[in-house]
Amino acid sequence: MDKILLTRAGYQKIVRELETLSRVERPLVVRELLEAAREGRLEKNQEFQWALAQRQRLEKRIRQLQQILANSQVLVGSNLPPDQVRFNSRVRIVNLSYGQEQEFILVSAVEADVGQGQLSITSPLGRALLGRSPGEIIQVQTPGGLRSYRILDIQMEET
Repeated sequence: MDKILLTRAGYQKIVRELETLSRVERPLVVRELLEAAREGRLEKNQEFQWALAQRQRLEKRIRQLQQILANSQVLVGSNLPPDQVRFNSRVRIVNLSYGQEQEFILVSAVEADVGQGQLSITSPLGRALLGRSPGEIIQVQTPGGLRSYRILDIQMEET
C-alpha cells in the first residue's frame, strides 16, 4: 500500500478519533450488546441486532483508522519554493466567471473536507493548483464544464 500523506493536524485528528472509538465508544457498545443479550432469543432481539450492527460498524472504523495510521507519513516541509502551492498550503483563489473567492488548505484525500476548506491534492482543482504561483490562471475541467481560477494568495500552514 502506498504511503498516505497527512498534515500534522490531520494525523492528530485521526489519533484522537481512534482513541475515542477504542476507549469510549467500544466499551459502551459492548455494554449495550451484553445488556441486549440478557433478554434471550438473540435472532429475534432487535436491540441485540442493533447493538451487534453498531459494534460491527465501530470495529470496521477502528480497523480503517489503524490502517491509515500504519501507512501514513506526516509531511513537514517541501522542496518547492514558499511562493508555490504545495501540500499543506492555504490557497486563496477567485473563480473568474463568477468573481467568487474561495480559500482551501491542500491536504490528502483522507483529510479532505471541502465544507471545512480542506481540498484534496488528488482532486482536479487540487492537482491543477500544485506547483502554481500567485497571479497564475488555471483551468479545471469540472462536471459543470471548464472553470478558470486565478491564484490570489498562498500561505504555508503552521506545522
